[in-house]
Amino acid sequence: MRKLILAALLGAVPAGAWASGAGTTAAPFLKAAMSPRAVAMGGAFGALADDSGAVFVNPAGLAQSETTEVALDFATYLQDAKMGNLSYSGNAGGKRFGFGATFMTVGGIERRGLTDAVGPVPELGSFSSNDLAVTLAYAKKDFMPESVKGLDGGLAVKFIRSSIDDHSAVAFALDAGAIYHASEKINFSMAVQNLGTKMKFEEESDPLPVNIRAGMLYKPSVTLNLVAEVNEYLQDEKFYPSFGAEYWMRDALALRGGYKFGYDTSNLGAEAGLSLGFGIKVSGLGVDYAFLPFGELGNIHRFGFWMQF
Repeated sequence: MRKLILAALLGAVPAGAWASGAGTTAAPFLKAAMSPRAVAMGGAFGALADDSGAVFVNPAGLAQSETTEVALDFATYLQDAKMGNLSYSGNAGGKRFGFGATFMTVGGIERRGLTDAVGPVPELGSFSSNDLAVTLAYAKKDFMPESVKGLDGGLAVKFIRSSIDDHSAVAFALDAGAIYHASEKINFSMAVQNLGTKMKFEEESDPLPVNIRAGMLYKPSVTLNLVAEVNEYLQDEKFYPSFGAEYWMRDALALRGGYKFGYDTSNLGAEAGLSLGFGIKVSGLGVDYAFLPFGELGNIHRFGFWMQF
């Protein structure tokens, strides 16, 4: 397992060499798969990742908690798309494991024919698009004690399925991540996501959105988390720096905010990239909320519930 984590992380570094031009990627819903807590902090969650939501951003984060947690979140996304996540983290045989499932569905897409000599063919009904990803993850705390103390590692495998109308395609992928605890107040993280097979619809094949993310956490106090992260999608040639903050009041109410750079603010407005949210927890139960404005495209509201035991 240790060799697999190192191979995936190190192998991702020169991967930019073969990303010679922006291209089309399959399963774009994978880019939005994260918890409302992470979303509210601008997505800069890889170095904090201390709950079951780590399975979506950095599997090494599963090693930062000893509790068992189940979480469920959902959102009505842009253009009436519906999205949800289910995550679990817990112990098995003295080891940390995680499970994640993400789905996105878009219904009511108009079906139309080709243009003929008379003019456009009238609407021929509608169809839907559905996406699903199932993730199994494993994490180990201090997985290289003989050489680098304070380094947690994690590995995850994914099954991905997408369908459009009556056509479908599947793919398999690997995530690997690490979190280095430089001190009690500072973490550094690195993860590579979606290293896997291509998805093929009919005769066309597209790669998955391979993403390299590197982040940092600074805890000036036990109640405040300051995070920063950069995401680079190789095939898309997209670069998204982000930062966020989380402040806990009496260990019961969390206020969160963040900003992700890289969106087309000239068309979407300056508020695109902004995120706000809060969390409430009482006796092992919690509620999370995140708000993202996207100008004329509309606003995104993400709600989540979790339970620890």
